[in-house]
Amino acid sequence: MNPDINIYNNLSLGEKLKKVRKEAGISRAELVALLKKNGLDIKPYTVCKWETGASRPTVEAFLAICDICRVADIRGVFAPKRRLRLYDMPASAGAGNYLEQSGFEVFEADGLVPSDADFAIRVSGDSMTPRFVDKQVVFVKKQPDLSIGEIGVFYLGGEVFLKKLGNGCLVSLNPLYAPIPIGEDDDFRVFGKVVG
Repeated sequence: MNPDINIYNNLSLGEKLKKVRKEAGISRAELVALLKKNGLDIKPYTVCKWETGASRPTVEAFLAICDICRVADIRGVFAPKRRLRLYDMPASAGAGNYLEQSGFEVFEADGLVPSDADFAIRVSGDSMTPRFVDKQVVFVKKQPDLSIGEIGVFYLGGEVFLKKLGNGCLVSLNPLYAPIPIGEDDDFRVFGKVVG
């Protein structure tokens, strides 16, 4: 069975189990009989509980259902999908750029994206080398403040920066760039912490 994976994105585990069973053309009673052939003594009401979300199957029962229903891409059907924004306007690792007015694309995050990332942004410039390079995509966890020494995405005076937070300034990792002072009256915000 090779279902259109996108139709499963907003379903609960129970709804997904029911959907793959129905798409395989198998009734609950037939599924119970097939599970029994696989050495699992499951009652029809148990399958009903799984499909309504009242309980969950064991790993063994889950894998047997996937095999019986011919689910070829178990991860694609059952793993939750995360979608993140990748902002078109890069965060400046240099002089600064605008973020809020820029467009973005939505992409499906895979296992390589940190689980706590809320959005992604592309680096622009070389002020954060060697750790971050020009055009690299970095992942950011939204949070309103950071501790001194943490690297984040900041809004300062109408521009967006990828920098390390210093004491009253934004600091580049590349020693060729001077710290950017944060004045008391400056419009300054933290978009979030870089997590990958």
